[in-house]
Amino acid sequence: MKAGEIIKVTKGMLLSGSPGVEIDPLNISTDSRTIKRGEFFIALKGPNFDGNEFITEIFDKSAAGAMVEGRGAEGAGRNKVVIQVKDTTKALQAIARYHRMKFRIPVIAVTGSNGKTTVKEMIWSVLSSKYEVLKSEGTKNNHIGIPQTLLKLGHKHDLCVLELGANHKTELKNLAAIAMPAVSVITNIGPSHLEFFENLEGVYKAKIEILASLERRRGLAILNGDDDFLLRIKNSKIRIMRFGLGEANDIKGRILSIEKDKTRFIVNEEEVFELNALGVHNVYNALAAIAVGRNFDIGFAAIKRALSGYKPARMRLDIRNINGIDIIDDSYNSNPASMKRALEVMESYPARHRYVVSADMLELGKGSILFHKVIGEEVAKLNPKGLLTFGELSKHTFSRAIACGMDRASAWHCSTKDEIAAILKMVTGKGDVVLIKGSRGMKMEEVLEKL
Repeated sequence: MKAGEIIKVTKGMLLSGSPGVEIDPLNISTDSRTIKRGEFFIALKGPNFDGNEFITEIFDKSAAGAMVEGRGAEGAGRNKVVIQVKDTTKALQAIARYHRMKFRIPVIAVTGSNGKTTVKEMIWSVLSSKYEVLKSEGTKNNHIGIPQTLLKLGHKHDLCVLELGANHKTELKNLAAIAMPAVSVITNIGPSHLEFFENLEGVYKAKIEILASLERRRGLAILNGDDDFLLRIKNSKIRIMRFGLGEANDIKGRILSIEKDKTRFIVNEEEVFELNALGVHNVYNALAAIAVGRNFDIGFAAIKRALSGYKPARMRLDIRNINGIDIIDDSYNSNPASMKRALEVMESYPARHRYVVSADMLELGKGSILFHKVIGEEVAKLNPKGLLTFGELSKHTFSRAIACGMDRASAWHCSTKDEIAAILKMVTGKGDVVLIKGSRGMKMEEVLEKL
């Protein structure tokens, strides 16, 4: 696209350079540290950084141009393209939406309280068996990551699958307006980001914002049919497909067996699938991907091959064996629903002894203490050989587990990760399994590193 197009889309002002200069969307960068010769820099501004402070630096690295929020950068650019806008983040989003509109390809958007990244990766694996598919990398699912992904759209792509996340009202509505999905997948509604959404009703209202953009195109909503909140959705303006273990679902699963490193299930009483992943929740994740694959005319045989090759992402029920001890690393994040699912995995996991390492679950708002107490009750029901907690909020998990009957001699509240690792080294042995889980801010993967 030409600089003049960008100026029009962003309602910006050309401070220097020519409006006829061509700017390749693939060469748009928001990181001054990695800027390369010929790239166009958008100076984003956040709570801990201001890209506008690095304009001289990016031109020293031979950047082709820049978008800024203030004047004065045109001198640093030495007649290169410099565009001034009121808000560079909104400008990035406008450019991405404009670029996305040039491609008449379906976008599949995935959201939900748990499983977004796993479902997105499974969908990508399934669709890639037949199509050229662009996907959002890692967890780049926000107001910056989604535009960055959409700018990579090219004529070689047949489909695009995005993970959309939000922790405030209207965020999903805005992201969907940029991505314009033809298919929206909602995995579930659970207690996450309650600090901002207040309660489950707030989470539900936020997640269904993703459906608004479907109405104009009679798009498809693929919903967890076993989720009480999502069962409320009855919208004549969109098509609805449901997945789950219940009888009424369009894509219906039934679990056949759960083993140490694999899960077998049957779909619609016809096709048997095998997953190299733990937990009933991963069956739900796979059913969502199967629903998407069937919608895009992919046969069951190809879907089976794609899902059989799926491996959990790092820090998401990722199994490591250290000196004969299985470590289930689920340290990427934690909330009450995902913690309960991890404990269910532990319950069915074949092992000599089970140990649970549980750190704080963050962003749960006023109910934080209660949620941590509930997890203590769930741990006590599991009755593991040992419980190790970490963090101020997890003191409530620790005390509640003991109050519910767990042996005090088998529970430790630790003040450091070194202490956690030292205790595990002391008490665990070959044939044992250890679950490590906590919110992203707790960085519980550091325990694994110490082990």
